[in-house]
Amino acid sequence: MTAAKLEELTRRATVRIGPQGDPDRLWGTGFFVAPGWVLSCAHVIPGVEQPEAVGTFLVHGRHGSTPARLGYWLGGGFDPEQDLVLIRLADDSVRHACVRLGDRSDAPSRVTVYGWRAAEGCKPQTWSGHCVINGSDGSSGLTLGPETEIPHGASGGPVLDRDRGVVLGVVKARRRGKDGGLAIAATALRGFARAVPVGGEQGLGREPYRELIRAHDQWHHRMREEPASAAKSWVAAQEGLVPTGERVWTPRDSAAASALLAELPPPVSTRELESLIEVAVGEEPLWPGAVAARDWRDGHGWLYETADGDDIAFLHYLLLVARTCAAERPGPAAELERWVQQRAGQLPVYYRALLKTPRIAAWVAARAAGAEAGGPVVAVELRPDAYRPQDRFHWRIWTWAEEAGCFRPWDEGDEAEGASLAELPNLLGEPLHDLLGRTDTKDRPARLEFVLPVECFDEGVHLWRFRLVARSMRPDPADQPFGVHRQVVLRPLERAATPRELHRERWLGVAEGALETLPLRWPEAGSEVLEAAPAGAVPLVCRTAGDGAEPLREVIRAGYAVALWHRGDPHQSGCGTPCGDLEDRVARLLRRARRAGALPEELRMLRERISRADADADWAEPLALLYDDPDRPLPEPAGLLNSP
Repeated sequence: MTAAKLEELTRRATVRIGPQGDPDRLWGTGFFVAPGWVLSCAHVIPGVEQPEAVGTFLVHGRHGSTPARLGYWLGGGFDPEQDLVLIRLADDSVRHACVRLGDRSDAPSRVTVYGWRAAEGCKPQTWSGHCVINGSDGSSGLTLGPETEIPHGASGGPVLDRDRGVVLGVVKARRRGKDGGLAIAATALRGFARAVPVGGEQGLGREPYRELIRAHDQWHHRMREEPASAAKSWVAAQEGLVPTGERVWTPRDSAAASALLAELPPPVSTRELESLIEVAVGEEPLWPGAVAARDWRDGHGWLYETADGDDIAFLHYLLLVARTCAAERPGPAAELERWVQQRAGQLPVYYRALLKTPRIAAWVAARAAGAEAGGPVVAVELRPDAYRPQDRFHWRIWTWAEEAGCFRPWDEGDEAEGASLAELPNLLGEPLHDLLGRTDTKDRPARLEFVLPVECFDEGVHLWRFRLVARSMRPDPADQPFGVHRQVVLRPLERAATPRELHRERWLGVAEGALETLPLRWPEAGSEVLEAAPAGAVPLVCRTAGDGAEPLREVIRAGYAVALWHRGDPHQSGCGTPCGDLEDRVARLLRRARRAGALPEELRMLRERISRADADADWAEPLALLYDDPDRPLPEPAGLLNSP
């Protein structure tokens, strides 16, 4: 009965796709994966190579016939994972069923494929057939064994794992005149992180994969919780496929956990997710092919493979995720942790004790401590020459002791007329190498603070490094830009004009937490906005220092010790969507950091991710940070930097 129920639920979610003017003509198949969203293959849509010109077509299914249009696609290509497309219904109010997508990366064995077919001269009708997965094709292709001949029109249909009760793929192709064919693994959906929106589509925001899969999990959770829909619940039907007994991670557990994870902010990167799995199970995850995880749900799916369904491993992982997200989203994180503790109550006492393992507490404490901006600090001051202030600079270097206000001079330039900005990276390489070699600790490289006039705040000092030529073929932090392996922040030479008490007041406001973004769209938002902002406000200037030196000067005059700005290309016109996107991302960065002391390390981690070609961090490439601690006032030059 369970198999029959899952077959019926799959058929309810399977649709056929065809032109608007000919309702009996069949282009191909698709299936609902989230409210209003159909997944299919791009090649079933005629003219998909020019997606903007496709226009409206019809989606037929148990819900009726509904106009629809292309929403997102992956650009086409020969690889299976590039042949996926998301179709959006024109009417968001249509009620329909959705399949339940699996989150595992390992291939199944026995499957049933569903679709539509149309014999010549006949109306389209539903079709299904049993197959086995007997191989792979590339990173996401699954070969369908020769048990069943797949008809024309079934491309885009769902592939149901008969042993696990979830949809694990999409039918891509049949073998002409032969049995069997090719499917695309559902994990290829993670590629929609790079999806191309069609016709200005914004329904899934900047993260189409994450938003889609979260809407999917939330829908299944609602269906399970609503008494009236119990008969339609996929999870209830799936429960009949799994063995019962102690220590089993059930479909009900998986659905509840996935819905709770869907309420949390996503991981910063794949590496952050992998580090949590390593802590939870003591093993580094190896994602097959090109299906590296994008969201917490993906990490949940990997645990089936490494932990063999061990429920304590899932609970460990979920507890780590909850504590990782607690600062940014305390309510949903606390709800997940409560659920973990309730689920742990079903374990025998000796297993339940494992959730109190010291390594979780130690990991959380180490993560929090590692984010704080403490430890040794080295400062570099670049002061314009009095006679050539635009292109010549005098420099000096000093180091700060742990005690507030205590500094030790290290070196200074002896060039009578100063040095140009182009010369400074070479001039400073050796003295910085020597000093940082003395001040770096085993666990923490010294932070670099560059003291500059505001007009020079766009200078990419975080891209400087010790030497032009590497000393070895082996990787060495000394050959990387400073910003990759150590915190690099900026401080203003002009701070002397700010009342000391105002500076300290603003510093205390951000040092104690509850950071919030203060977008400064100049000149619409002027000095009155800066003066009226709450204690935890962090100004964000969406213009470069060269294009927006005046708003940055106002930020400093208003006493702000911490601020961010965009040091990329100058504004060509007024603020628009890119500025709004930057504001959203910075707001999330501030929520994760919680306190000003964590911001230098958060920015450093973003820069390290950029150096590893992590596209999710690219937005932070032009970001620069003002971080000006009033307890470390700039020491007086003592006449050492006077121009002749």
